[in-house]
Amino acid sequence: MRLSRILSRYVLREVSAYGLVGFFAFATILVAQNVLKRLEDLLELGFTLHDFGVILGCFSAMFAAYAAPVAFLFGVLLAMGRLSSDSEVTAMQASGLGLSALLAPVLALAIAISGVSVWLLKDVEPSGRRGLRTLLETVASRGGILEPGKFRGIGERTVFVTDRDAENHLRGVMISDRSDPTKPYLVFAERGQFVFDPERLVAHLRLQDGDVHMDAASEAPDRHQRIAFEELDYSFDVGALLSESRARLKAREMPFADLRALVARFDAGEKVDDPRLVEPVAYRLELERRLALPIVPILFALVGVPLGLRRARGARSFGALVCIAVVFGYYAILSLSQYLGGAGLLSPLAALWLPNAIFGAVATGLLLHARRRSV
Repeated sequence: MRLSRILSRYVLREVSAYGLVGFFAFATILVAQNVLKRLEDLLELGFTLHDFGVILGCFSAMFAAYAAPVAFLFGVLLAMGRLSSDSEVTAMQASGLGLSALLAPVLALAIAISGVSVWLLKDVEPSGRRGLRTLLETVASRGGILEPGKFRGIGERTVFVTDRDAENHLRGVMISDRSDPTKPYLVFAERGQFVFDPERLVAHLRLQDGDVHMDAASEAPDRHQRIAFEELDYSFDVGALLSESRARLKAREMPFADLRALVARFDAGEKVDDPRLVEPVAYRLELERRLALPIVPILFALVGVPLGLRRARGARSFGALVCIAVVFGYYAILSLSQYLGGAGLLSPLAALWLPNAIFGAVATGLLLHARRRSV
C-alpha cells in the first residue's frame, strides 16, 4: 500500500517532539558535566559572566554532534513505544500498513540528522574546540588569574596582589613558591606587571623593588637568606590550568580540509616537518571519526524502530532504558576500537567503521525479526 503523507507527518511529529526533549536534556547533561569538571580551573583563571556564556557556547558546539544522534534514538524509541502501547500500530497493520510505513519517515529524518551531523563534525565541533582554547588564553592574558586582595593558588604557588589596574600593573605582590619542596621561598615586591605569553602559555610577573626570602637549609637552620632585587622576572606555566597547549597540533581542533590534506600527505609517504605534530595515527583516526559518526543516526533509526515496537504498558520507560543500553553499547565498542586503532592493532579505517558494521548487522536482524512478527 502507498505510504500515507498524513501518517508520515504524524510519525515525524511524534519522533521530533520526543527527540527535541531528549536533545535539550542530553546536551545539558554533557555541557554541565564538562563545565563542572573544569569549574575549579575556570574560577582560578578569573572568569567573568560573559566568559562563562562564551564557554557554554563552545561546549555546546563540541557536544552537539553527540547529543543529536542520542536524542534522535530517544525520540524514535519513545514514539514507537507510544504508538505500540496505544494500539495504533495494530490499527495500521489492520489497514494494510506494514513496518515500512513507520520506517520510511524515520529514515528520512535520520538522513536529515546525518546531514546536520556532517556539518557539526566538519565545522562546528573543531571551531568550538579552537574557540575554547582561544577564550582561555584571552582570559589568562587579561590577568584574570590574579584577583586583587585575594590569595590565588596556582599549582604549588600562592600569589597575592594588593592592587591590579586595567593595564595589569601590580602593587604589593607576594608569592609563596613551593614548586620545589626542598627549596621553598617567598617573594615580596612593591610593584610589577603581569604579562602573558600566549605562544608558550607562560605568565610573567615582572617585579620591581623587592626581596626573595629563602627558607633556612636543614644543615643550617639558624641561617636565613634574603636577596634584594631591583628587577625580577618571575614566570610560571599556566598550561596546566588551561588544559590546552599550542605545543601540539590537536587533531580535533583542525579544520576538516586541513586534516584531510595532512592525512593525504602521510598516506603519500611525505615527511612532514612540524614539531607540533603527534603520531600520524591520531590524525587518521580523527579523519575516520568525522566520516563514520554521521552514519550513526541512520543506524539508530534501523535499530530503534523494531526495538520500540513493544505492545506493553510502560513502553516509554522501556524506551528510555533501551536508549541508554544502545548508546552505551555503541560508544563502548567505539571507544574500544579507537583504542585498538591507536595501539596499531586495527587500521584507523577498521577501528572507526567497526561499530557501524556491528550495528548494521544488529539492525538487519532486528528488522527481519520485526517483519516476520508483523506478517
